[in-house]
Amino acid sequence: MKKFKNLWMVIGLVGAIYSGKAIANNESFIFDKPIKKPQNIDLKKENLQTLAKLDLNGNPEEFNPEDISILISLSLDTIPALEEITKDYNKVNLTMKIDLTEKTEVKKWLHYYQKRAYRSVYRHLQEGKQYIPVIKQIFEKYGIPDDFIFLPIIESRFYIKAKSPAGAAGLWQFMPATGRMYGLRIDKWVDERFDPIKSTEAAAQYLQDLYKIFDDWMLALASYNTGEGAIIRKINKYGGTNFWDINDYLSKETRNYVPSFLAVEKVVKDILKAEHFNYNDISFEEVTVNHPVSIKYLSEILDIPYKKLKKLNPHLKHGITPPNTSEYHVYVPKGYGEIAETLLEKSPLVEYKVLKEYSVKKGDSLIKVAKKFGTTTDYLKKINHMKSNILIADSFIKVPSKMEAYPMYVDKVLDLTEDIVYTSKGLIYKVKPGDSLASIAKKFRVSVKKLKRWNKIDKYIYPNQKIVIYRKVKKRPAKIVGRNDRNIKYLKKRINKRVPKFKYIYHKVRPGDSLIKIAKKYGVSVKEIKKWNKLKSNIIVVGDRITVIKRITRR
Repeated sequence: MKKFKNLWMVIGLVGAIYSGKAIANNESFIFDKPIKKPQNIDLKKENLQTLAKLDLNGNPEEFNPEDISILISLSLDTIPALEEITKDYNKVNLTMKIDLTEKTEVKKWLHYYQKRAYRSVYRHLQEGKQYIPVIKQIFEKYGIPDDFIFLPIIESRFYIKAKSPAGAAGLWQFMPATGRMYGLRIDKWVDERFDPIKSTEAAAQYLQDLYKIFDDWMLALASYNTGEGAIIRKINKYGGTNFWDINDYLSKETRNYVPSFLAVEKVVKDILKAEHFNYNDISFEEVTVNHPVSIKYLSEILDIPYKKLKKLNPHLKHGITPPNTSEYHVYVPKGYGEIAETLLEKSPLVEYKVLKEYSVKKGDSLIKVAKKFGTTTDYLKKINHMKSNILIADSFIKVPSKMEAYPMYVDKVLDLTEDIVYTSKGLIYKVKPGDSLASIAKKFRVSVKKLKRWNKIDKYIYPNQKIVIYRKVKKRPAKIVGRNDRNIKYLKKRINKRVPKFKYIYHKVRPGDSLIKIAKKYGVSVKEIKKWNKLKSNIIVVGDRITVIKRITRR
C-alpha cells in the first residue's frame, strides 16, 4: 500500500513540474527512453522532493525525463519493452491507452516482430518512410492519435498499390463502396484509393467516425478491420466496454489485429527513433493543373525520370489526369511544385480527338447524326458496334469530338464515355451487347422486377440504353467531416455498452471428450452444460461446439 502511495506522490510531483513547463511552452511530451531500474535509491519523501526539484544544473524547470523513468520504475517492475509501449500511449494529445491486462496479448506479437519478422518490418518501413510525414500531418488535422500513423504496415505493408483478393486497395485497404462513401473517386481514369493524400484524408475521416461511434480507439481499430456492425453486435450480445471484453468472441483475424498492431508499432517506432527519422520532412508536393496533362510530359519538362513521377502518382490509371475534369492534381518531388506550375503556364495546348456521348432524340437518323458531328455513318457504326442503321430514341451513342490538353497527352482517340456513373441515389449503367435484365440484376444484386419498375421497361432492353439502379451509394460532401451525423448518432444509440457479468466459452469436442471432462475442465456442472446447450442426454459428438458460461468475478 505504501508503494502505491509513493507512486501517486511521484506522479503528482512529476505532473506538477512537467505540466507547468509543457503548458508554458504550448507542447506535449512523452517518455522516449527505456526505463532502467536503478540500484540503491531510497524512495523517501525528502529524496523524491530533492530529485524532483533539481537537475544536474540545479534548474527546477529542466526536469530530466530519465529521472521520471527512474521514479516510476521504482514502483512498477515489469518488462522494459512492454513498459515503453505503455509510455508511448500516455500522451497529452488524444491517444489510445493500454493497461496491464493487455500486455500478455501484446507480448507474443512483440516477440514475433522483434525476433522472427524484424527484417520484414524493416523492409516494409523503408517503403513507408515517404508517406509517414504526410500521414502524420493529416492525422493531426483530424485529431487522430499518432499511433495510427503506422497502421498501413499491417494493412498494406506500406505498399501503395496493394490489392486484396476481396477488392480492398491502397495504403488503407479501402473497399470501393467505402472509398466512394468517403469521397474517393474511382472510375476508368483514376482510383484515389491509391492516392497517398486523398486516401489518407479518407482514412482519417473514417477512423474519426469510428471513434465517434465507440468513444474508444481500440474498438475503432477493431472496427476498421472487421466493420463497425460486427463490433456493435458482439458488444450487445456479450456485454463489454472495451476491445478486451469482446476479444474472445471476434474472428481470429480481428482478435490478433489489435495486439499485432500495438506490437509492430513499438518495433517501428524503435527503428525510426534509432535513425532519428524526421516526421516533418514531406518528400513530395501537390500541383494543381488546369488542363489534362500526362506524366510523360511532366517528366519531359521537369527533367525527372518517368518512373519516379509515375511512382508518385499511382492513382492515375493510365499515366494521365482525367480528360473529363478541368482541374486535377499531380504529385512532384519536393521543390518542383512552383517550377511545374510555371512551365505548365508557358506550355501550349494541343487539340486531341475524343469520343463523347450523344443522347438520341426522336427523329434522329444515323445519317443526320453523322452529318451533325462531321463524320460518316460507317465510322459511327464502327465505334458503337452497330450492325444496322437503326437508332432508338433516348439511347446513347458515341460520337467524335475534340478536347484540349497539354502536349504528349495521348497518341490515340480517347473514349470519354463511362459504362457506369455513380450518383448519390444510385448508379446509371449503360447496356452492352449481350446484356439481359437477368444478367444486370445479378451483377448489381437487385431483382428484375425492380429494374423494370425503376426504368419503366416492358419487355426488352437494347445496347447503349441507360438503366437506372437505385442501389444506395453513400457519397460524403467534401466539406463535411465524418459521415452523416445522424447515421453516427443512430449507430451510437444501438450500442449497449455494459460491464460483462458472464464469459462465454465455446469448446470444440475432441476425441475422448465427455460432458464430465468438459465440466471438470471449466469448473461447472454437467447439468449446467446440458441446460446451456439444450442437451437431452450426455451424448456428444466430435466436432460439436459446446457453450460454457462462466460468471466473471471482478476485484
